[in-house]
Amino acid sequence: MQQQFSSDEIAQAVGSRSVTYLGTGSFGETWRIQTPDRDAAYKIIYRDDSSSERLKREIRSYRRVASTNVVRLDDAFRLNISGRRYATLAFEYIDGGDLAVAITDGQPNSGQLLDLASGLLCGLSALHSAELLHRDLKPANIALRNGDFSHPVILDLGLAKLLDVESITRYPTTIGTPMYMAPEQLRGERAIRASDMWAVGAVLYEAAVGVHPFIKAGENIEWEAFFERLKSRPDIPEWIPFEVSDLISRCLSDPPYKRGTVAKAISRLKGK
Repeated sequence: MQQQFSSDEIAQAVGSRSVTYLGTGSFGETWRIQTPDRDAAYKIIYRDDSSSERLKREIRSYRRVASTNVVRLDDAFRLNISGRRYATLAFEYIDGGDLAVAITDGQPNSGQLLDLASGLLCGLSALHSAELLHRDLKPANIALRNGDFSHPVILDLGLAKLLDVESITRYPTTIGTPMYMAPEQLRGERAIRASDMWAVGAVLYEAAVGVHPFIKAGENIEWEAFFERLKSRPDIPEWIPFEVSDLISRCLSDPPYKRGTVAKAISRLKGK
């Protein structure tokens, strides 16, 4: 989707000239807003049927999450932009870019890969402990504090659930952004904790190898062929630390029960 708001519109809406466009996603666009008392990332949601009360309820749930590996969600409100009010989420701003961009420049070394895996699992543990699922974990939804692979921060916090977006299971005939979602999600089934574990496996594989575990760069593949690929696990290079290799292999199991829990994954990663 294309950017809808201009810098002048956002500046007028927030009362600050220090605004920077960060990008546009499926649900809206994100801006960095700097004021004397806040440095935040505003997620401005395009849909006009998202309830402010529901957003506030979700805020209360997310405030139970205390982890340096999960972005802090500070507020939810309606932002008046050029005479129209948009549901808006205010997150802490994470300086350092995201994993999707970082891995285009190079892959993490063994130590960084272990830390990346540990950070992602710790972030998911915090979400799952608060009875929250992410549902859309992917490289673009993982920030890196100070650009360091060893300090991942999970972003977006299950925005699909937050907005109750039905289209999340109505996919086109070819693969697009849902390629990090678990097979059960792609079949239109309800996401579970193991669905987030699948995403961890896909993300770690791509971070380590530089390519998606099931899709080649620029490849256009039909759904039926894609689902067949998901039934077999990809080859994992020998240089990847065993703890991470084992984690990837378990997470990319088609049957959800074979992926294990976040707690068990953390324990195995620490060699316990």
